[in-house]
Amino acid sequence: MMPNSFKLTLNLEAEFFFQQGLRRNKVEKYEAAIASFDKALQCKPEYPEAIFQKGYALGSLGKHSLAIACFDKMLLLKPDDCWVWHNRAIALGKLERYQEALNSFERAIEFNPNAPTAWHNRGLTLCDLGQHDKAIKSFERTLKLQPDAYWAWYNRGNALKQLGQYEDALNSYDRAIEFNPRNLLAWYHQGVNYSEWGRYKKAILSFERALEIQPQYYKAWLHQGVAWEKLDNYENALACYNQAVEIVPNDDAIWYSRARCYAKLNNCDRAVESLRQAISLSPDKYVKIIQICSEFDAIRQDERFQSLIQY
Repeated sequence: MMPNSFKLTLNLEAEFFFQQGLRRNKVEKYEAAIASFDKALQCKPEYPEAIFQKGYALGSLGKHSLAIACFDKMLLLKPDDCWVWHNRAIALGKLERYQEALNSFERAIEFNPNAPTAWHNRGLTLCDLGQHDKAIKSFERTLKLQPDAYWAWYNRGNALKQLGQYEDALNSYDRAIEFNPRNLLAWYHQGVNYSEWGRYKKAILSFERALEIQPQYYKAWLHQGVAWEKLDNYENALACYNQAVEIVPNDDAIWYSRARCYAKLNNCDRAVESLRQAISLSPDKYVKIIQICSEFDAIRQDERFQSLIQY
């Protein structure tokens, strides 16, 4: 039988290494944290908190299968811990095991039905499963518990947009922005939503707000360009595409959009130059598209354009 004094020493050592691991997790030194938790567990093998924190560190390193093994081990010791079920669900989601993740979120909520984060992340998993109606209800449970949860308003908007409920989606993005006016993605998706709804002037204003927050957010430049194009303002559209291509020069969609704009302006030189870039980045995609796309009809007979079709 182990003497009590020896047990006490081991427990004190386990606590020392556990606290060291916590500090390392906090500063994102996850490899070092895992080493500390392993030492804690050598001293005290049934140490639920150390097992959980080791799982968290493994998940942070992208080692999701190993993280799940830790969470499963902890659940043998504490089967009613909401946050273990929650983090296990997150790890399963990262592995695209969405139905298992959903089941794990259900267990988390069973043990803590008032956890807004669990309801929110359950909603995200339902979106991954394409169950947007159910996801919206899950986000609404989050908002009932935490009305200022801007991330839940934002993701509720995304789910509504997927269902084509544009007005409700816009209201949701408005609430996200109300609670966090510098929410880049809410402004951006509000703009995308307006565009899909055909309200291009409002879309442009939303993209401008997104770009005030993050001028290098090339997707906002790209989609703002598309909105200007829909309004037949090709000069402004090109200015946006040029900004986008400076930020991300290897995005084929930007080069293709730029080419489409130049073709509408009957600038064959620039259209062909941009198309050549798009095709070099994604040949299988664009050679087929330009053969049938009516937007290039104005330059279709030009031999430079014809040479691209034979690429």
